[in-house]
Amino acid sequence: MADYALHVRVARFFISASLILTAPATTIQAKNTADSISAIQTILPDSTSLDGKVVYVDFWASWCVPCRHSFPWMQGLYEKYHQKGFEIVAVGVDKDHKAALKFLEDIKPAFSVVFDSTGEIAKRYGLEAMPTSFVYGRDGRLVIQNRGFHQEEADSLDAIIGQLLNKGKTK
Repeated sequence: MADYALHVRVARFFISASLILTAPATTIQAKNTADSISAIQTILPDSTSLDGKVVYVDFWASWCVPCRHSFPWMQGLYEKYHQKGFEIVAVGVDKDHKAALKFLEDIKPAFSVVFDSTGEIAKRYGLEAMPTSFVYGRDGRLVIQNRGFHQEEADSLDAIIGQLLNKGKTK
């Protein structure tokens, strides 16, 4: 039964990803804050640093075990694609940064990490699970949202990001 549920979840992921990647960008309509990268840009010191890039935004917490598993994968993704116009913004939602800072000290991510200790940004994104990630195309529009981190879905996300990076060059 668990295998069936996994297959259904993976099938839904592939179907939604393929529909989004084949649809023209104009068919993606803004419904909430997550549909545009602009909400994340407002919390970065250099708000133009994401312009024209493919961006992976990941909401995480130090107490979240799947979040801890996703960081090494994100680091590898960043190293693989950064020179091609890829950025990662990891948004920590811990109210107390102590555990988060300890975790980050051990991991030493090369990508941007910001904190949302008030939970305001997470609320605007309507998060229901940790981690939750959002992939934005070079035009700043949402391409795909992913709840949780499952190693078996990592290759698919990697492929989607690779396709988005191949659609155009950075500014």
